[in-house]
Amino acid sequence: MPRLQQAGSFAAAAVTALLAQAFPLAQDEPFSFIISVLDQSGRPVRDLERNEIVVSENGVEAEIEKVEPFTMPVALTIAVDNGPLSADALAHYRTGLTALVRALPADMEVTLITMSPQPMMVVKPTTDRIRLLRGVNGFAPQEESPRFTDTLVEFSRRYETALKETNRIASLPILLMVSTTVTEAVSYSPEQITRALQFLERRKAKVHVVMLNLRRGASPGAAIDDGRQTMIAIPATKVTNGRFETLANSSRLTTLLPEMGTEIAALHRRLVNQLFVTARRQSGRRGPLQNGQIGVTRKGLTGSVSLDGLP
Repeated sequence: MPRLQQAGSFAAAAVTALLAQAFPLAQDEPFSFIISVLDQSGRPVRDLERNEIVVSENGVEAEIEKVEPFTMPVALTIAVDNGPLSADALAHYRTGLTALVRALPADMEVTLITMSPQPMMVVKPTTDRIRLLRGVNGFAPQEESPRFTDTLVEFSRRYETALKETNRIASLPILLMVSTTVTEAVSYSPEQITRALQFLERRKAKVHVVMLNLRRGASPGAAIDDGRQTMIAIPATKVTNGRFETLANSSRLTTLLPEMGTEIAALHRRLVNQLFVTARRQSGRRGPLQNGQIGVTRKGLTGSVSLDGLP
């Protein structure tokens, strides 16, 4: 997604390609796009007026018809490995997850899932922080193998089903997985796993994985590198532009999870404070937009341009 620049053009060739691909326009037909604008402190800017936004084609300014609020909230799913190796880390799980939840904006929808003995929704999608914190402090370790990969596949399927039913994208799905390196159980074929990852990439979802090496007597590197979860997690985080973190000590969860919560919260605030801009070309122009430029006249602003409001 093209980056906005300070006090002038937001983008050049990248915006041209973006707009030209989306808008093979008839003469005088309006077109729309979404901008996310931040001030120098990183706070979203939502009070831009029409005369503060500049859109041009081949150096000729288009008319800005409307500037409207646009929201694309984060929908966060937290998935926790509560399998055989989780008991010793349970206190750190709870402390880290509690701090993460408290770092999130009150309007963000959150789901809590445990992975053993199968993926199970401990807390269904909610903005109720009391229910969520009760869930964080209520699940128990299980002796059965966790189902890391199954959780990932079923997360993907949940959003694929929702897209088919509604034919609309109303949120940015983020999956945050806290896993151990214990051997997992898997129900899905490699083809099904590949399809799930491909959908998450197309859907522009994000997957973050925190992998705990808690195997007794194993070297830190071997336990992480040889685990099936890692073989799935690395490509999943890579294709979705997520984070993959490996920990040798579960106590790091108490600081890492709230750090990740703060990052997710900042992304949510940016995405729910975007602007939907409608512009109209100068009379006589038709076909794909050429040499498009998007900018603002107010100084000190940065941001990004998209067609769907997703990062």
